[in-house]
Amino acid sequence: MPLNDLHVIDPRSDDAYDTWVGSRRTSTVFHCSAWARLLADSYRFRPAYLLLNHEFEVAACLPLMEVDSLITGRRGVSLCFSDSCGAVADGEEEFHALLQAALAHGRKRKWRYLEFRGERFLEAEVASRCFVNHTLALCRDPDEMFARVRKSTARGIRKALKEGVRVRFHRDLEGVLTYYKLHCLTRKRQGVPPQPRSYFVNLHRHLIGRGLGFAVLAYHAGTAVAGAICLHYGSNAIYKYGASDERYQSLRANNLLFWEMITRCAQSGLENLSLGRTDPDNRGLIQFKDGWGGVRSELKYHRYDFREGGFCGPGAEEWKYSALLKKLPGGMLRALGELGYRHMG
Repeated sequence: MPLNDLHVIDPRSDDAYDTWVGSRRTSTVFHCSAWARLLADSYRFRPAYLLLNHEFEVAACLPLMEVDSLITGRRGVSLCFSDSCGAVADGEEEFHALLQAALAHGRKRKWRYLEFRGERFLEAEVASRCFVNHTLALCRDPDEMFARVRKSTARGIRKALKEGVRVRFHRDLEGVLTYYKLHCLTRKRQGVPPQPRSYFVNLHRHLIGRGLGFAVLAYHAGTAVAGAICLHYGSNAIYKYGASDERYQSLRANNLLFWEMITRCAQSGLENLSLGRTDPDNRGLIQFKDGWGGVRSELKYHRYDFREGGFCGPGAEEWKYSALLKKLPGGMLRALGELGYRHMG
C-alpha cells in the first residue's frame, strides 16, 4: 500500500472516522473521537490521527496526540492517558506504513519521541515500560462468571452484602463528581496528584453522558465508600479509574463493586472487560485483579527516540515524590494536578 494513501485527520471533525473505527472489533473507547475531544478540551493536546486508505476505503488507523509543553517538550503519544491504544490494522504491512508515516510526521513536528502503548506489532522491539494487564471474557450467565471468581474474592462479596453495602450506577454528572471526591482521597493516600475536576466534568460530557461508560459507587449507610469509572465502546469495556475511602476497608465494598460492574457489562452485551494496567510492583492490586478469573498478560510501552533514531529501553521516569506529596493538604495536591497534567500526557 503506497504511502501516498496516508493522511492525517482530526477525528473531532470527521464523522466517517467513528463509523469506521466503531465497526472494528479491536477498537476500544480510546480509539473513538470522544476520547480525542476529552484530551483536547481538558489539556489542549492536538489530535493527529493517521489513516491509511486502500482503494478509496479506510484500511487502518493509528491514533496520535501531540503534547506540546514548555516544561516537558513536544512529543507524540498513541494515546495520552490511555492504558493501551494500538493501531487498528489487520497486518504488519499496514502497520509498517502507518509507522513510517508517524515517524515522518514526528520529524516534521520536531518531536522528542513517539510513545506507543500496547502496540502488538512492536512486540519484538525493546520496551520502555512494562505493566500487568487483566482481561475478563464476559458472558450473560452470572453463575458461570461467578464460578471463575476466587473463593476469597467471593467471600468478600458476601461480606459486603452482609454489612449492608449497596451499589448504584450513575450516568449523571453528580455521580461522577461523587466518585471524584473518592478519587482525590485515594490519590492523596498514594502520593499522586489527582486529575483536575474539569477533566472529570469533560469525561462526563464527552463519554459517560453520551452512553460510553458509567460511574459505579458503593454506599454504606448513605455514604459513598468506594467507586469506579468504567468506559466502553463497541464490544470492549475498561475499568479506567478506581478509588475508595480506606476508613471503610473492612466492609470489602470493592469486591461487591467489582462484581456488580462485571455483571452490568456482561448483561449489556459487552464481550471483554479490561481491568486496566497495573504496575508490576503493586502485588496487592495484581492479586486482587487475579481473583476475578481473567487472563493476565504483559502490557508493553515502546518509545521511539528521534534523537537516537530508534526504540529505547527503560528510562529514569520513576515518580520519586510520593512520600512528600502524601503530606500535602488535599487542596494543594489538587492544585498540582491542575497545573501538572497538561505537561504529562
